[in-house]
Amino acid sequence: MAIKFGTDGMRGIAYEELTEDIAFSVGNALGRIVENCRVLLGRDTRESGENLSAALIRGLVAAGGSAIDCALMPTAGVAYLVRKHKRDFGVVISASHNPAEYNGIKVFDADGYKVSDIIERQIETLIAQEPYYTDGGAATDYSAGEREYIDFLVQKGCDLTGMNILLDCSNGASARVAPEVFKRLGANVTALNVKEDGKDINRDCGAVNAELLSEKAMNYDVTFAFDGDSDRLIALDENGDIVDGDKNLLIIGKYLLSNGALTGNIIAGTTMTNMGIQKAAEDCGATFVRADVGDKYVLRELLERGGILGGEGSGHTLILSESTTGDGIQTAVILSKIIRQSESKLSELAKFDLYPQIIKSIAVKDKEMIVGELTQKVREIEAELGGDGRVILRPSGTEQKVRIMIECKDFSIAEKYVNYLTNIINDMEI
Repeated sequence: MAIKFGTDGMRGIAYEELTEDIAFSVGNALGRIVENCRVLLGRDTRESGENLSAALIRGLVAAGGSAIDCALMPTAGVAYLVRKHKRDFGVVISASHNPAEYNGIKVFDADGYKVSDIIERQIETLIAQEPYYTDGGAATDYSAGEREYIDFLVQKGCDLTGMNILLDCSNGASARVAPEVFKRLGANVTALNVKEDGKDINRDCGAVNAELLSEKAMNYDVTFAFDGDSDRLIALDENGDIVDGDKNLLIIGKYLLSNGALTGNIIAGTTMTNMGIQKAAEDCGATFVRADVGDKYVLRELLERGGILGGEGSGHTLILSESTTGDGIQTAVILSKIIRQSESKLSELAKFDLYPQIIKSIAVKDKEMIVGELTQKVREIEAELGGDGRVILRPSGTEQKVRIMIECKDFSIAEKYVNYLTNIINDMEI
């Protein structure tokens, strides 16, 4: 059982790296961490999800815990419902934006936040031990959770009558929830990729492939693309241009600032957030801070500083005045509200000067070694760029890859250095 927690829960190829035995052991561990533990579960549409969820419930019940199973449910829906129903933990069986053959386990605490590193280490320790068995556990199906979550999201919006909205649900957990939310808000909704069999989750669709929507998006006021578990959102404007998580973050930040609602006057990005976003946020009077990549690190930065707004270019947006975790559907609802209330087009709201930025992922055998070996090279490139650029080389938190990000005012220079680092890494892999 070598699988461990990464930046967003446990993750691996279903039945090979993330097995039913591991899921059983995670459930059993939760039942040992809290006596008479009460857990609320949800999952995305992956074929392996039902079996892994059932295995986790068996492990929990064996340890004397009880489970409420909401079945198909966006990740943020579980975070909301675990608070509402006063459960000890929330669990999501999902591999988020990864392909269909992967699956994962995300764990939330009683307040709807992703569990601390301490709890993650406890779980990892306990799943390496023999399971614990006792009496008294039980499991219950709970289909009403979907309606409760939809009602919650609708309350965050405004009347969108007459607005034409295209949704790409990535054949994932948002397939039923997102279309219903926007229909109830009065929008004219076209929903794509709403299959629930899990075979094509994230495949040539959704937030990770938003560029494929560009032509279709020109027929709508706004387009919203979610990933498999709906914690990410990538938008497209009426011209078919992508409005990523960085731009969404700044649009919402400016909106909250104008309404005196940006608590702490802080906008938190990550080490990957474009320098143009930082400068635009500071020009608006906000304090911009950076966290490590991963929404749980953005969350920690916000909680430590008393802020409420943070996010990543990949599409995670945290609005702590509304939710405890990234919620792609809620972000889409709020963006729609801003468009309607400002009487502006999304292209106008997203008109920011960004630095040219190149991000590249490279599959490697030892990602930590590669990053360590190239630390000095990164410093040398940053010294040559001066204050007009940044270089980030980091190990992926969910895959056996390293990620290169270089941004500077001149695209050709960024491209030159990306190619330079790529060639070094490829030579190291030979």
